[in-house]
Amino acid sequence: MSEDATRLSPPASIVGDWQKGRRVLVLTLLYMALAKIPLSSELAFQAYLFWPAAALAHTAYFLAGREAVWGIALGSLLLNGFGWLPWPQAVGMSVLQTLGPLVAWRLMTRIGCPHPDLRQTRDLLCWLGVATLASAIFSSGLGTLVVGSALPGGRFSHPMATGFSWFLGDLAAILCLGPVLLHFGPRWLHPASEAPSTRPASTFAAKVAVGVLCLALLFGGRVNPHLPADFRLALQFALVLPILWMALRFDPREAAAGVALLSLAFLAQLWTSGVRLPDEAFRFSQLHLLVLALAALVTSAAGEETRLARLALAARDLQAQRMEAVGTLAGGLVHEFNNQLTVVLGNLDRLREYLPSQSEAPGLARRLEDAALAMGNTVRQLKSLSHQTPLHSFPLPLSEALTPFLSSIRELPDRITFRLFLDQDPILGLDPDLLNQALQCLLANCVEALPGQGFIDLRAWQEGPSIHLALDDTGTGMSAEVLQRACDPFFTTKPLGTGRGLGLSIAFALTKQLGGRLLLDSLPGRGTRAELVLPLGRVLPEPATPEAGTPHTRRILLADDESGLRELTREFLEGEGFQVTGAADGQEALEAFESDPQGWDLLILDLVMPRLDGIEVLKRIERVRPELPALLISGYSTGLQPGVLGAPHRRFLAKPFRLQELLEAVRSLGLRDPSTAGTHGG
Repeated sequence: MSEDATRLSPPASIVGDWQKGRRVLVLTLLYMALAKIPLSSELAFQAYLFWPAAALAHTAYFLAGREAVWGIALGSLLLNGFGWLPWPQAVGMSVLQTLGPLVAWRLMTRIGCPHPDLRQTRDLLCWLGVATLASAIFSSGLGTLVVGSALPGGRFSHPMATGFSWFLGDLAAILCLGPVLLHFGPRWLHPASEAPSTRPASTFAAKVAVGVLCLALLFGGRVNPHLPADFRLALQFALVLPILWMALRFDPREAAAGVALLSLAFLAQLWTSGVRLPDEAFRFSQLHLLVLALAALVTSAAGEETRLARLALAARDLQAQRMEAVGTLAGGLVHEFNNQLTVVLGNLDRLREYLPSQSEAPGLARRLEDAALAMGNTVRQLKSLSHQTPLHSFPLPLSEALTPFLSSIRELPDRITFRLFLDQDPILGLDPDLLNQALQCLLANCVEALPGQGFIDLRAWQEGPSIHLALDDTGTGMSAEVLQRACDPFFTTKPLGTGRGLGLSIAFALTKQLGGRLLLDSLPGRGTRAELVLPLGRVLPEPATPEAGTPHTRRILLADDESGLRELTREFLEGEGFQVTGAADGQEALEAFESDPQGWDLLILDLVMPRLDGIEVLKRIERVRPELPALLISGYSTGLQPGVLGAPHRRFLAKPFRLQELLEAVRSLGLRDPSTAGTHGG
């Protein structure tokens, strides 16, 4: 931009002041215009069925904030100052008409509702309650005294009746016109927090039909003046039926517009009647309009809340189905990966026995082992998504369970400060490995949320039967939309190629496996809290170690559908002196057992096999030899009931396992190698 153009451009402060002044002027003129909608000049101090200016005053603060005070005050001062009231009473009435809505707005702000969402019943009722209280005290209560002091007698002849009519007029206007102003205000006044409705738009024919029906009921008595008075009154009360149908059929915005149109129809009916209503009939019309408007608004808000709750429930069901689909896919991949990883690690263990120690081969083998172990960590994370991670629960203090996690803190960048707040040290009954994995996933998310200097705090406290672990960061935080889908494995905010974005999904799945809950709380620019709520005390039973006695011999029936793993296991155990018979599936294993039921000393069964799975094979064998030891192996623990491992002659070994772990599991079930075992039957 050129220097001349810059010199000609007005300062931003002047532009802002001009915009504020324009808004105040428009608000002043609008207030005066709405205040001059009379019912009949013959009704002294009962001139309004409802007073539209009250609706504007009680919504302007929510729409424009503090700026509204100048428009309302100026409009009220001009309205009263150029009327029949003396200046002292005019100024006093202007103060009351400005102060009442201002106090109501401040009360709504104090209770946490600065922009009421009329789609929520709580916000609607809070707004109406506060507006009712302010109107009763200021405009109708004190206002009656101020205006009455200007009369010849210093008061109204019936101050209570007059004040009540004013109160009903204010409240009717707030109910009938206030929601329309909040929903359909001009863009320069509309609150940013108001979200558009997600309900499908209603058809034009439905709107016309309900409008025609309401007008027919409202003006039915005028069409045929010979109708009995009771019947005409019944037509008036029958208005509640189409009003409630409208509230349930349309969204809150459309219902608010319908209520506003109905109130104008009421006003038109009284205008065209040509008859001055008695005070009681006038107040009855006000109350009738109030009841209809309140019923429509509350019913519409309740219906919208019910609809949104159903949508949330459907979204939760969809999320559960998607997680189940991911779990099914991950479970199949995990099973295959673990089989192959066991083969790779087992063959590496055997290969080391033949490698010369003075060559580069041991180093190359170690690199292969590190890569396989890293792949195993990735597979364990996939396993958590499939909800198939085997639990190894045992009692230990919280501080001890957190030791692996806290030892990894030293790897955090120097720009991040970690703080620990551990007030209590209760005894946990869960799998510490799963807990460490969940905390590591949450910690990784905290680090990614801190682009610069920041803090990460770990807090732990006990509430009743639960332990709470909260990780707080001072990072960028998340918006409400991102927070709602943060644990969805199909959702990520990371650019393509920068990461998987599965950290929170894995933490959510792990926490669920631990029997707990993951709670997330975040605001943009205010950081994020990830809170684990875990149960205390429940520990899965650990099988007891069998008593030392006469050692069994070494005949083993091995069943696994993965040929590479089956051959590796057979060769290793035979190298240790055991006699191993292999079976490719459960049916083949059962047939081998039935050929010589008393000739076996140990079963090694894969859980997932074709024809018959490992659990079914074990159940059938138990009918013949319930005391026969069994070692169950699997890449995931589908179908493994805790009671199966409750006996001392049962073990479970998760894939991938090392050959030494397999040997220790076999020995723990009473089998010995040739150096300690006798012959079969000894």
